[in-house]
Order: sequence, then structure tokens, then C-alpha cells
Amino acid sequence: MSQKTRKIFAVLGSLLLVLALVMVARAKWLMERDYSAVAEPPIVADRSPAGLARGELLFQSLCMECHGGADGRATGKYLDEVPAFLGRFWSANLAHAQHGVQRRGDGQLARVLRNGVLPDGRLSLVMNGFGKLGDADVAALLGYMRSGAAAFTPGGKAQPRSELSLLGTLIAAYVAKVSADAPASGVPVPAKAPTVAYGRYMAQAMDCVGCHTDGFANDKLNEPGAFAGGFELSDPAGLPIFSRNITFDQATGIGRWSLDDFQRAVTGGVRPDGFLVRKPMPLFARLDRTDVAALYAFLRTVPKVARKNQAGGSTPRRARADDAPEQLFTNLGCAGCHGETRPYRDQIRAALIKSDEDVASWILDPQALKPGTAMPSFAGAIDRAQARKLAAYVKELARKRGG
Repeated sequence: MSQKTRKIFAVLGSLLLVLALVMVARAKWLMERDYSAVAEPPIVADRSPAGLARGELLFQSLCMECHGGADGRATGKYLDEVPAFLGRFWSANLAHAQHGVQRRGDGQLARVLRNGVLPDGRLSLVMNGFGKLGDADVAALLGYMRSGAAAFTPGGKAQPRSELSLLGTLIAAYVAKVSADAPASGVPVPAKAPTVAYGRYMAQAMDCVGCHTDGFANDKLNEPGAFAGGFELSDPAGLPIFSRNITFDQATGIGRWSLDDFQRAVTGGVRPDGFLVRKPMPLFARLDRTDVAALYAFLRTVPKVARKNQAGGSTPRRARADDAPEQLFTNLGCAGCHGETRPYRDQIRAALIKSDEDVASWILDPQALKPGTAMPSFAGAIDRAQARKLAAYVKELARKRGG
């Protein structure tokens, strides 16, 4: 290589280095600058009975999955389902006595939901994904936060600030193209009905499209592989797990699922093959038949994608009659909700005042005892004898935890 050629390559290398540094600096500026000037949406809390019911459905189905602390309240936690290469993320303590929702105005909270701008002016990568929520649903969420619900009973500590990695910063700025540009108001909510329009809205509002579409595009609904799965998350054991294909492809998606199959998976946590839906997939137990039918109707209109589901996460297997109770607790996914650092860690204390038989009945069919509970049904995964064995183990675990 001639000296002239080496000089040309050196100049090109220097230019590329400068370009890379400029891109990094711009990305960091975009993600770390002060967004306090973004207008607060003129949306006020809906405290009507219908608004509170809608707000509870939305919050408990979607928000509590991230903000639910180990005490069962919205006290926040480390979001271990977010892949580590993006950074380290914590959800805010919404029940904090000094910094929780009761200390924030409607406009501040609405701006978090609509634009992803936190009260201190920072831009939240996680909250930025909910800008498709309609005005009425934002108002319903505000109403529920003002309702005095147990989830917001003051307590807990302030959670640390989330930290984007360098790669996460670049992805947010140049791939996801995160911004605070969502309109302050004027976003409609379609009429609740088993229609494609309402289903499309719910698929965005509940972030089905965000998790079940690979990549980091800002508008995943219009991606060629929308709802075909493959997006990487982390399961409760810290293992990489990939979202499933929920297009209506017959071989690799849910094309063979009936509406009843779909409802059982979404609201009951059990797939048609009898295996449990694995975390971090939320259990949308509060969705009713109309919500589910609308989602089903919309997904039937989504282009089918023949994409085989990628293996990952803790290996699912059916329970065996000779499984020890601690194996059932782990393999059935109980630890994902009731483990040491999980959102419903302390909820098992309620088992202490019940008989093993009553707890077993709850494990097998909680929806029959408390419609809308976040607890999945295990009737298709274990028999009553196994449920009694698991019930005794759960009560012993509660005692050891100081229940």
C-alpha cells in the first residue's frame, strides 16, 4: 500500500471517528436534555364510576406489571425483564409520600403518559411507548390514581434513576427515534365493541404490538413483521426469552386458535396445549369478552407471517405427579409473581388463614372465586392432589417470610 493510500485511509478513518463521536454526542443530548418545556396535556382526572372502572382495568392490567413492588403496591422495582444491553431500568414508586402521584398535578401525570416526559423534565424510554393512549383512557388512569386505591397507599422508598447504556442510547435516538412529540390532546378512544377498530387501539394501548414485534421501530404497527414475535426480553430467572408469533399463520402463529383459546391464554394464562403462558407476558385477567374479541378480530386482519418461535427462557414442561412442591412453585411460574423480589411476594400471606383445601381451590380456578384477579388458572396444568401439595408449601413459605 502506497503512502498516499495510507494517508487517504487515515483521513477517512478520522472522519468516521468524528462522525461516530458526533452521533453519540447527539444521541446523549437527545436522551438527556431537559424536556420541561413540553406542554402538559389539558386532560383532567375522570372520577366517574365508569372512568374509575376503566382506569382500574388499565392500571392493574398494564401499569402494575412494571410498577408493582414486592409489597403489592405501586412502589416500583428494578425492571429485570428489560434486556441488560439497553441499560438498567427502574419503575417509579408511584406511592412515594413525597414524590408519588398524590404530589403531582393531572397535567404532569398526563404528560408522562402521553409524551414520556417525567415531572423533572427527563425523557423516559419506557414511558415514551404509551403515547397512543387516548385522552379518555389517560383521564381514566388519572382518576384511578386519585381514587385512594390500595395500590397508592403511601410508602416505600424512591427508586433509582434509570440508566441507558451507550448502545441503548443510540438505539433510542436513531432506531426507535424516541421523542416527546405526541400531541397533547385530541387522541380518540374507539367505542368499546368487538370490532377491528377497537382491537387495533387495544393492541397499541396494551402494548401487544411493542412486545410481539421484533426490533425497536417507533411505529411497530406498520412494520412488515408486526406481531410475528422474536422481540428479546428476560424471564424471571434472568434468561433471554422471545415473544411469540401471534399472527394468524397456521403453522407458526395462532391461526389454529379459537376465540375461546385466545381468551383462555390472554385472561387465564393457559395456552391451548396446556402449558402456561410464561412471564414477562402479563396476565390480562380484567379484560372482558368484548376486549378479547376485539383483539382477536384485529389480529385476524394482520398479515400472516410464517416465523417459527424462537426458543428461550426457562424450559416449560408439564407438571408430574411426583414433583416436589418447590418444583411446582418454580415450574408453574409461581415464583414469577410470588418470588422474593416479585410484585405479589406478600400476597401469599392471605393463604395462612385458609385451609389447604380452600387454597387448592384458589390455585385451580381463582377466576371462579374472584373474577378479574391477576392470578392465572392452573386447572389445566395440575390436579387437585398437586394443588393441595402446592397449597401446603405456599403456606409454609408465607410463615418463613414472617407472615
